[in-house]
Amino acid sequence: MIEEKDLTEIRTSILIGVTVSVGSLTLLFSSGAHLLIQCPFECDYLGHISVGHGEKLATGPLLFECLNHVVENTEFDANLMLTVSFDGGRRVKIEPEASGLESYVLTTRFGICPVIASP
Repeated sequence: MIEEKDLTEIRTSILIGVTVSVGSLTLLFSSGAHLLIQCPFECDYLGHISVGHGEKLATGPLLFECLNHVVENTEFDANLMLTVSFDGGRRVKIEPEASGLESYVLTTRFGICPVIASP
């Protein structure tokens, strides 16, 4: 499970890369942490919302808008939703699918944190 120390690991870091792969998208942070996404996500920039999915290659470019921006805040709620807010009003909200499979995985120096929502 994601803990506060894991969230702290990506706060104030910069999103330095987005890897688009078959079956997943990965956000790479300057802290060395990375976030693999295999579920629905939402990108919000000043109220303009775009919806994507980690398993759909065509939606990967939605995350490019966050490249080279600093993470200002991270939130992980009781519904297992992860929200990453960047400077300049950008935000990525990751919502796990209730499939019983891995939806997303946050990896930090503290360990690997897979998020799995039960059906």
